[in-house]
Amino acid sequence: LVAFLLFLVVLTAWGSMSVAPLSLRLDIPPGEDGAGVFLVRNTGPDPIVVNISLHDWWRTPEGNFQILPAETLEQSCASWMVYSSTTVNLAPGEETQISVQLSVPEKVTGDHWALFLVEEQPQPVEEEQAEEGLTNASRIVVTYAVKILQQDLLNAAPDASIQGIELIQLNPFELLIHFANTGNAHITTEGTIEIRDIFGETIRSFTVDPFPTLPGEERSFLIHDSSNEPLPEGVYYAIVLFDFGGEYLIQGGLPFEVEAADETEGS
Repeated sequence: LVAFLLFLVVLTAWGSMSVAPLSLRLDIPPGEDGAGVFLVRNTGPDPIVVNISLHDWWRTPEGNFQILPAETLEQSCASWMVYSSTTVNLAPGEETQISVQLSVPEKVTGDHWALFLVEEQPQPVEEEQAEEGLTNASRIVVTYAVKILQQDLLNAAPDASIQGIELIQLNPFELLIHFANTGNAHITTEGTIEIRDIFGETIRSFTVDPFPTLPGEERSFLIHDSSNEPLPEGVYYAIVLFDFGGEYLIQGGLPFEVEAADETEGS
């Protein structure tokens, strides 16, 4: 899982905090209990107060990270979770362990998830700083996102599909691919896109680097030909091939034609 680090600038001196790990994968089948821990450490010279809150999370088709209220999503496991602390006070160099307990109901299947925000509480400007005119000094208050993924390996049914392929323009060549995780498990997918002529020869080839998706998530990928070399006149077929880690690959295709005028004009 990709770890996210959020920053908020407020007034006063520099703050320091570390959190690890930034994701917990808990293999817990339906009707069973499980647990995990993460550590919060004060790495700065001053005491800090840390607030811990529970949320849901999601990604948009563009891959943007969203933080949502707990229990917003149908696949949220927030209501199944109990954790040890909501607020901790840490002296310089001190660390604390946050324990997470998860009880999965018997009649649910598939993966579920939630997220903890671990936030350093902004401290007021010290009186000495105010007297010395230092009220404009900056403090970076760090917020860590710790993702929790409950994996149901017993009932895992990973699946995916290519929802659509759109030709955006020919010169420069751009292709928009719509992908969806249609299974009940978190997956990591990678792929290739080939442009073939009528003889089956590959004219252009592109790679889609590995990307994660939760069950139900959709992703859109804009494939751009950085060579900026226009395709010659002819009939072509765009072939999209994705490997989502299942027992088979998924494939989609789109035929298109480049007319003589398209060599010098974008469409």
